[in-house]
Amino acid sequence: MFDISVNLTHVQFNKDLNLVIDRAVNKGINGMLVIGSNIIDSYRAYTIVKKYNNYCWSTVGVHPHYASLWKEDTIKNIYSMTSKKKVVAIGECGLDFYRNKSSIKEQLFAFNAQLELASSLFMPVFLHCRNAFHIFIKELSPWISKIPQSIIHCFSGNKYELEQCLSMNLAIGISGLFFNKQYRSSSINDLKLIPQDYLLTETDSPFLSFKKIQNNHYYNIIKNRNEPLFLYYLLQNIAYIRNEDFKSLQIYTEKNARNILKI
Repeated sequence: MFDISVNLTHVQFNKDLNLVIDRAVNKGINGMLVIGSNIIDSYRAYTIVKKYNNYCWSTVGVHPHYASLWKEDTIKNIYSMTSKKKVVAIGECGLDFYRNKSSIKEQLFAFNAQLELASSLFMPVFLHCRNAFHIFIKELSPWISKIPQSIIHCFSGNKYELEQCLSMNLAIGISGLFFNKQYRSSSINDLKLIPQDYLLTETDSPFLSFKKIQNNHYYNIIKNRNEPLFLYYLLQNIAYIRNEDFKSLQIYTEKNARNILKI
């Protein structure tokens, strides 16, 4: 199993990161993509990757929440980090018109700058989109033929949005968010519409815990924090909805992640 989105730089993991990694590995998680959300965070992600070299890879980029912090040397710093062996994608980048922590203008600038860099390096992009789908697709479209297959993470859109993403060759990251009905704008059965070659799985821990794990004894022990180990239970639920063999799902979703990230 491969968790394509873990926020291990978050303060919630400061005191027990070793235990978090151990619990995940013991549950069969063979790989984790540690997400960078700004320059400082991306450096911290890479530090974690170096420590847990056998299980972790990282991204480098600027999340739309931090687009207002973009400086003249930001793109140079991102470019510099992409040369590191374990940095395998640019992002998390995209658009977020739900929280609007940065202006639309700032978000568009940061998004396009990172897409341009990804196209020049032919690196996959780790994408974020919330309440901005039509503009997101419009901005992404000119670049999509210039970058390798990329990832839209924590997908929770409707059938039309899913079809649009698939038509642009985007791999679909499914998290516990998809099982929380209030955050999903589609039918749970839309999970069946994702081709096997395009399905990825993620916890986005420590965020986005989903109701189906909240009676799990681990969940109570770690005081209601989402962790990479819960990917195991997420895949159980995905396998049930898609009527697929659990072991096969584990194998092909991990293969997809490794193929896209070239690891």
